[in-house]
Amino acid sequence: MWYFLSLLLALSVSCENFPFMNPSLPWEERVEDLLGRLTLDEIQDQLATGSGPSPNISRLGIGPFQWWSNCGRGDVRAGNATSFPESLGLAAAFSPELLFDVTKVTALETRAKNNYFEKHGKFGIHQGLSCFSPNLDIYRDARWGRNEETWGEDPYMAEIYARAFVTSLQGDDPRYALVTATCKHYTASGGPDSYPENRFTFDAKVSMRDLQMTFLPGFKGCIDAGSYGLLCAYNKINGIPACANKETLNDILRTDWGFKGYVISDVAAIENMIFTQHYYNNTVDTVAGSINGGCNINAASNSQPNHTNAYYSMVQAVREGKLTEQTVRESMKQTLYTRFRLGEFDPPGMNPYKKLDPSIIQSPDHQLLSVEAALKTFVLLKNRGNFLPMKQTKYDNVAIIGPMINNPKAQTGNYSPTIMPTYTTTPLETLSKYLAHSVTSTNGCLGDNNCLQYNQTAVIQAVQNSDAIIVCLGLGNDVEQEGNDRRNISLPGHQLDILKDAVAHSPASTPIVLIMFNGGAVDLRWPDGEDRVTSILEVFYPSQATGKAVYNALVMGGGSLSVPAGRLPITWPMSDDQIPPITNFTMEGRTYRYSPPEPLYPFGYGLSYTTFHYSNLTYSDSIAAGVNFTGSVQVQNTGNIDADEVIQVYFSWNRPSVPAPKIQLGNFTRKLIPAGSTVTVQFTIPARIMALWVDDSTGWKIEYGTYNFYVGGQQPNQKKNVGSNVLKGFFTIFADKYLGRSR
Repeated sequence: MWYFLSLLLALSVSCENFPFMNPSLPWEERVEDLLGRLTLDEIQDQLATGSGPSPNISRLGIGPFQWWSNCGRGDVRAGNATSFPESLGLAAAFSPELLFDVTKVTALETRAKNNYFEKHGKFGIHQGLSCFSPNLDIYRDARWGRNEETWGEDPYMAEIYARAFVTSLQGDDPRYALVTATCKHYTASGGPDSYPENRFTFDAKVSMRDLQMTFLPGFKGCIDAGSYGLLCAYNKINGIPACANKETLNDILRTDWGFKGYVISDVAAIENMIFTQHYYNNTVDTVAGSINGGCNINAASNSQPNHTNAYYSMVQAVREGKLTEQTVRESMKQTLYTRFRLGEFDPPGMNPYKKLDPSIIQSPDHQLLSVEAALKTFVLLKNRGNFLPMKQTKYDNVAIIGPMINNPKAQTGNYSPTIMPTYTTTPLETLSKYLAHSVTSTNGCLGDNNCLQYNQTAVIQAVQNSDAIIVCLGLGNDVEQEGNDRRNISLPGHQLDILKDAVAHSPASTPIVLIMFNGGAVDLRWPDGEDRVTSILEVFYPSQATGKAVYNALVMGGGSLSVPAGRLPITWPMSDDQIPPITNFTMEGRTYRYSPPEPLYPFGYGLSYTTFHYSNLTYSDSIAAGVNFTGSVQVQNTGNIDADEVIQVYFSWNRPSVPAPKIQLGNFTRKLIPAGSTVTVQFTIPARIMALWVDDSTGWKIEYGTYNFYVGGQQPNQKKNVGSNVLKGFFTIFADKYLGRSR
């Protein structure tokens, strides 16, 4: 206690004596004043402790600071918090508005908890205000363990979502940041993590065109939205470690994009340059290469002693002339602005966010949003005979089987808030209560979700007298997560046997609904083609509201909100042989944009409980280069159920002068359309995404020519059809327009 009293006394003295503590001065002046008072040794200590907390500087009244928190969909691993669906599910919602709402709750609860932690002198990992979020890796291979953390495979969607996330997370106060974003993992991340190579040694061989057109747009959206930070990845990019890569960190990020914030390494990425990548052989060269390359802060592993933390050689690197003191001070300056904007050096009474307290966690509104968010992520993949929504309000005997029926940890996914049992519902719990007079259930798998051992007898006994069967299969952290890639996309172990035995040993008239919990796609050819499996509902990892949301979706218990309207943010392959090697970083043959084989389910696919019809497409057939393309379309709900529809707009280049995607998402809008009603939807294809990367000297170019575009509830020309029509048009761009190296 004496430590904190002395610290408070030091702070009060500093407030009176130092200009950087004067809130009436401009930010720049205050930052420069503080920077000028720091010794080189003090700067070294601050920049070397990104995994925190950074040490206090008592002579200046500066307290500890924690850079490492996570808050992608709820405040992660820091005690009580409202838990929302995984990022991939939120992408399936095709709703930046929903993401904005989820992120706002996340930020408010994170700030409220930080207020509590600071009051009690706690500055540990996951207790700060600088979030290692969002994850802007592109979903490029179904086997990668971290797909669930991404916003899918499309770079335009990543950009739109990044803007919504950062804007919401950092708040709307004109003076203070609510919480700060740190966009990760920059860049050319996205697997492999563990197989067939380790992420700590992997070298992503990627062309500048693929970097610019696929891997970087999400990060550009993040920076344009005002993100304070960015986190560099473990991997190498064309032979150079991502955290010492001057081309990506300095040339692109700071020179081309004008980024003024800080870059922090992923945990232990700096030391990996010595001990696993063998790119450097000593700490002096490592810190010099990293800081000169553009990485401000080293988030060293807390398990490493100080002598392996390369940033503790910073002063020595200056002495040897491998770093200049000016470069080091500039690196420190870029971190200080964040701390000022979080309110660290202002009187607490000035900051409205300081009034938040943990009582807001799991408020009724936050719980309702968790249910809404879960429902909006669900994608209906199959619905033979329109079995769903279930017509009976209650069945006599329902079999609920599979390893995901009562698995709170697995249904929550990786990098989640702490699971709170009081607020967490599972399919077994909720369906047993509301869907059946009698329930028989079994996990089927003995052990974890790898399902290496199988209790066939229990499955047969559960289904043999049932009049409805709910099968919950999936992956979870046992099968996919950070550091754990899959070898193939087969359902793990005996999981498919559970479904096949349900079909083989149940009455022929008994409907079977398959509910899938996963991030990376799995091989669903058998259930997709099996008539006894009436419906397949993809729910990703819905988190705390899983049970409530699943029940409402099955019986449409929450009105129009319960009608599945999620759309796949990924291309779902049929089998492993459709997926190029995970170590091959060319985009050719990957994602819907670059001519993959015919998938099982295409990007943008998803069924509904109703039907829609598109008509009256209006637009201008010519625009000037650099001008947004706009139009409108009428969408009618031709069924008898109120429901959301996702209006998708795609475009394609007819005769591009350089390699280009075969098709590109240009706009999307999720909109509630009442039964029988027709709405007019306006759409805009931003001029910037019509640009193509020509070469390193030219940069971006919007090309003269004719462009096709398509408007509907799915991609055009798909074998797997949702039933609605897709309208086609074309427009001409007159003249070329060069945008330089930033669009």
